[in-house]
Amino acid sequence: MITIKDLAAASGLSKSTVSRVINHSPNVKPETRERVMEAVEKLGYQPDILARGMITGMLPMVLVIVGDIQNHYFTQALAGIETTLEEQGFMVVVFDSSYDPERIVTSIHMAKTCRFAGIIPMTGFGSKRVISTLQDLDCPVILLNCHRDHVAFDRIYGDDFGAGYAATRALLRRGYRQIYHFSGNSTESFISAERERGYLAAMKEAGISVDGSMVLRGDLRQDSGARLAARCLKSAKSQVALCCNNFLMCLGAMNYAQQHGLVMWKDYGMAICEQPPVFFMKSEFIYAGPKLREIGRAAAQLLLDRINHPGRKPAVQPFPMLDIYDP
Repeated sequence: MITIKDLAAASGLSKSTVSRVINHSPNVKPETRERVMEAVEKLGYQPDILARGMITGMLPMVLVIVGDIQNHYFTQALAGIETTLEEQGFMVVVFDSSYDPERIVTSIHMAKTCRFAGIIPMTGFGSKRVISTLQDLDCPVILLNCHRDHVAFDRIYGDDFGAGYAATRALLRRGYRQIYHFSGNSTESFISAERERGYLAAMKEAGISVDGSMVLRGDLRQDSGARLAARCLKSAKSQVALCCNNFLMCLGAMNYAQQHGLVMWKDYGMAICEQPPVFFMKSEFIYAGPKLREIGRAAAQLLLDRINHPGRKPAVQPFPMLDIYDP
C-alpha cells in the first residue's frame, strides 16, 4: 500500500508538505502541489478516506440536498458542484428530499453522524426545524438558492427575479397581453416567489393589471403543468401565453397543447423562467434563467473557501449570470 512516506520520497519533499497537499491546504505553492500530484499519479496513491476522517475529524464527503432529482434544475447545478468538488478530492452524496422537511432533517442528521465535510442544501423549501438542525452542525453549510435571513450561513443565489422578468418581457414584445404565470408555492419557495415577482414587475411595467386568475399555482411537476394548461387554453378566446416557473411544468403544458392540436406561436405562446435541459436548448420556446452548472460550480467553490477559511464572516453572493433565448 502506497503511503505518504512513499510520496515524500518520490517527490523529494517532506511528509508534512505532502500531507498539506493531500489534505488540500491552501498554503501550498503551485509548483509544490504539482510535484506531489506527479508522484501520486506515478505511484497510484489512493487516500484512506476513513483514516483521514479520524485524523481531521471529518470525511471528505459533501451532502447535497435536492428537492426533486427528476428536475433538471437540480441535476444541472449538481453537475457543476460534483465537478468542482471531485477535482479537490471530495465525494458528493446526493439526497432527494421530495421537498419534505422531515426527510431533509433526517439527511442532515446522517451527515452530522458521519462527520461530513460540508452540506449544500439546494432546495428552496425549508422550515424552522430544518434551519435549527443546520445551525446545530459543526461543518460548513452553503445555502444554494435557499434564501433565509438572519442565519449565519454562506449563501449563493441566482437572479430568479431577472429570469421571471426577462421571460415575461419577451412574451410582451411578441404582442401577448393575456399572459398566465404558472408558479409554485411562493410562500415556501424563494425561487418561485422571485420568478413570480419578476413576472408581476414586467406586467406592471407594460401597464397590464394582473388579477388572481392569471397566477396559477402547481407543485412544479409535469402533471401540474398539464392541469394548469387545460384551465388556460381550453376556453381561450384570444391570444394566450404561458410563462412557466420551471421546465417540468412547461413540458406538461406543451404535452397538453400537442394532445389537443394546439400549435405554439399560432395558438399560444410559451416562456420558461429557467434554463432548460441541454437537449431542449435552442428549441421553439422562450427561456430565461440562471446558468445552472455555473452556479453549482460557484457554490462548490464557496464551500471549499469556507473549509479552508473557517473563521471568515458569512458571505452572501448574488449570481447575476442569465441565459436568455428568444427564438
